[in-house]
Amino acid sequence: MDLSSPTSWRELTQDQLRYVFYLLATFADMVVVKTYMFVRFTGIRVVKRNRFGWKCAKDGKVFYLQSWQIHSFLSQLSFVDSTETMDNRLEVVGGYHAVHELLQEDVNTHRIVTFNDYLCMERRYQRFMQSRNEEDIDNLAALLYRKPDGSVPDEISLTPGERLATLAWYGHIKFVMSRAFTHFFRKVSADADISDLSILESINVQLRALTDGDVTKEQSVKQIDCWRALTELNAKAKEAEEFRRKFPKS
Repeated sequence: MDLSSPTSWRELTQDQLRYVFYLLATFADMVVVKTYMFVRFTGIRVVKRNRFGWKCAKDGKVFYLQSWQIHSFLSQLSFVDSTETMDNRLEVVGGYHAVHELLQEDVNTHRIVTFNDYLCMERRYQRFMQSRNEEDIDNLAALLYRKPDGSVPDEISLTPGERLATLAWYGHIKFVMSRAFTHFFRKVSADADISDLSILESINVQLRALTDGDVTKEQSVKQIDCWRALTELNAKAKEAEEFRRKFPKS
């Protein structure tokens, strides 16, 4: 009896991915989440439990599963315990299509996610982390999912599962960027002040670094590819680190 199922985020189909986030938004117990995943993805039907174990059926055949066997199957679904490595995302939400999975240039349309888009995304993400207001996730989704011409929709109405999927996707983007730009991205302490003012100050520092303080360059800087901008910010951060090592304060 073949009871295979996906063992990574990347292996999930769009329907499976949507189902997983429905479960994650519905149940707090990860064992329950994985059990539902196991049953759905393997295509079995649980009939009842008796002294022989769990009576199941699939493709017209009846068989029994012991608890230890089910736990073994559930361990293969441990990838859902963390979304940092979620190299997959919902491609369509509310009829709008996702930008590149890592905010890079779309090779098919050659559309880019601008540095200004990234700054707006980051502001909405940080505001949600501060306030836990779900409207901030909807606003983030309106930047991650676009109209056919690439423009930003006025608003998007999300289900609880889609909100969680959007937040998880952007969290994965930040995880990948932190690995790619190790000098620019630094971990923030748990008690750090994250407010609208601090977020605005961070944005202004980034813009000033890229424009070298020349405000006339700000609009053009905002329109460049976000990965290109972050590459330059990372290089500047590395140069600053090297300068501080060579010339430490007395």
